[in-house]
Amino acid sequence: MTKQQDPYDEIERLMREALAQVEREISEEDRNDVAEYIDFGEYGVAYELLTCVLDKQQRVHPESLKTAGKMMGMNS
Repeated sequence: MTKQQDPYDEIERLMREALAQVEREISEEDRNDVAEYIDFGEYGVAYELLTCVLDKQQRVHPESLKTAGKMMGMNS
């Protein structure tokens, strides 16, 4: 019997990957806030904050962020 991967594990992995890809493009405060939301399992809040920051800076959303958003039923 194979255990299915928890979708939240994959969402967390994707969110951390997205944050790592843009960490040099956003402020330390925003980076820390997003990381803290991810740490506490608040993936939707982390997603919204990161997309908002990237939109304000007119930055492209990483594919991992888009995928995580789709998994959560959110649009990037």
